Amino acid sequence: MRSNPFEQIRCCYDDGELLPGLAYRDDEVFAAESETILRDGWTSVACGQNVARCGDLFPVRIAGQSLLILRDDDDTIRVFYNLCRHRGAPLADVQCSARAGRITCPYHAWSYGLDGELLSAPHFHREASGAPSDAERGEFALLSIRTAVWRDIVFVNLSGNAPPFEAFIRPLDERLARWTPSELRPLSSDEYEIRANWKLTAENFLDGYHLPIVHPQIGNGFGSLQDAEDLEISDDIMGIVFPQFYAEDPEQVSSPLPDFPDLGENDRHSVEAFVIFPNTLILVEPDNQQVIVLRPQAPDLTIETFANYVVSDASQSEELAKDRDELYQSAIEINDQDASLLARLQMTRAMDVGVHTHLTQAWDQTNQRFQRLWGNRLLASVDQ
Repeated sequence: MRSNPFEQIRCCYDDGELLPGLAYRDDEVFAAESETILRDGWTSVACGQNVARCGDLFPVRIAGQSLLILRDDDDTIRVFYNLCRHRGAPLADVQCSARAGRITCPYHAWSYGLDGELLSAPHFHREASGAPSDAERGEFALLSIRTAVWRDIVFVNLSGNAPPFEAFIRPLDERLARWTPSELRPLSSDEYEIRANWKLTAENFLDGYHLPIVHPQIGNGFGSLQDAEDLEISDDIMGIVFPQFYAEDPEQVSSPLPDFPDLGENDRHSVEAFVIFPNTLILVEPDNQQVIVLRPQAPDLTIETFANYVVSDASQSEELAKDRDELYQSAIEINDQDASLLARLQMTRAMDVGVHTHLTQAWDQTNQRFQRLWGNRLLASVDQ
């Protein structure tokens, strides 16, 4: 007889242990976290780069929901359910652009504007001239979702019950104010298929201990990590600050690309990485920003938007083209290394004996905080 997975998680918590392996592989656990953790709060779904131009459409799936992200005529990013209001057909299956500002359903050719309003429906009242009335066009508009955009990251609140986004993000917004968001310029956006549980991906992002081993190209051993500082910005935001880049000598990683103009002297030698619970990963350096949006698809499958940004119009010059490309290639190399590691980690950490691994006080306090937050939120929802 199959034991209750939530009781196993609770027992591990009561004993002060780690998450059991089933937390990373169990279908029932995945369904529960999708229904609660991924729907109740502010969950990221994409980056503005994914819909760079007016009329761009980007369909995504998260928490069991099919969503359609777009950029409208006013340069506003909107998110709707990817659902025609007639028979519920998906409006888009792949990243594409609306033709002439219209989103047309492939089933019965109902078409919608970029504001979600129904524009036309062939023979709506059967006769040739039977177009929908103004009231009907409003009644059958696309279903919109509560949305916020911050530092080019698109967040949604599927339940509609989360606190205002401004209050939710304010502690980190204030922390990163000197990394001026208005100076961000898109560099790249890539979609990854990570063959691992989304929580492992978030935990890896918070793991500074692995950097000299998995990514030896970016640092100089463990010396530069001795001053790393764990931070708890709010109940939902945690991270790590590396005061001296990833190297003991900051000159080893200096870049000709322009820095954020409002940084203080100490900021110009610092890397700051944060998880915005549950699924948003953001890293800032003096001359760039990196964002990873995790969209869990199955216990062992995560679709990831991996986006990179440089700073100011000066970074767009032809003279810096090689430097922009080197930054991009370095970021891709690092993410590829992590993706390979995570696929292997999924096979082992998800075993039942995975509970007998250990987090260290020296390196893993932020990971422990992430696991505790996940477990507390999940078990609280199960107990309701």
